[in-house]
Amino acid sequence: MKHFTLALMSLALATQATAAETTLDTGNTAWMICAAMFVLMMCIPGLALFYGGMVRAKNFLSVFTQLFAVAGVIGILWVLFGYSLVVDTTGMVEGQLTFNSFIGGLDKALMLDIGHDSLVGTIPEGVFAVFQLTFAIITPALIAGGFAERMKFSASLLFMAAWFVLVYAPIAHMVWGGPGALMVNWGVLDFAGGTAVHINSGVAALAAALMLGKRKGYPQVAMPPHNLGFTLVGAGLLWVGWFGFNVGSG
Repeated sequence: MKHFTLALMSLALATQATAAETTLDTGNTAWMICAAMFVLMMCIPGLALFYGGMVRAKNFLSVFTQLFAVAGVIGILWVLFGYSLVVDTTGMVEGQLTFNSFIGGLDKALMLDIGHDSLVGTIPEGVFAVFQLTFAIITPALIAGGFAERMKFSASLLFMAAWFVLVYAPIAHMVWGGPGALMVNWGVLDFAGGTAVHINSGVAALAAALMLGKRKGYPQVAMPPHNLGFTLVGAGLLWVGWFGFNVGSG
């Protein structure tokens, strides 16, 4: 009788867990909307102030508007096909290497089939897509520190848009694409962007800095930072935003 009772309790708990996974949770949804805003705040104005305070006064507005513009460009690309390239699991087989282990398909391009009743876990897929969008925005924006003051505005936007398509989307899919994705097959665990965001953008920033070389006039010409107070404010906003970045991922 004791074993039978325990079995019934286990079955009831399993049923509750299954129901919880497929039912909208308003608390989780509200938190994920807040987390998305926190991560967006990390880029605009957090990262913009952080980088802008360290460049010369004449380039402050340029750096700030670069990050504003990249947020808009990546937002459009994300809706068109970026989200699909990252999360679509078509053609993936757990433990096997296929073409789609490297990049997702286009079944979710233009947010196809994402309605008000589409859920990811306990939150609407639309909210999940916006949260992941904020990661896609801040990752190429992080690269801007590697070429600040040394690249034309138009060239920087073109570079970051191309990098998003050719590098970020495939890497993010390999890391977060689920069973069958390349790094998931390897057993890689990326909790909140250590690989897809930080290593990825750091390597790109280093490559961009090496390709562009030193600033003209350096080190003969004095290049004092514009306002390190802005940098500290930006660092504070990044620190606060990390609660959305990490806890939202959790």
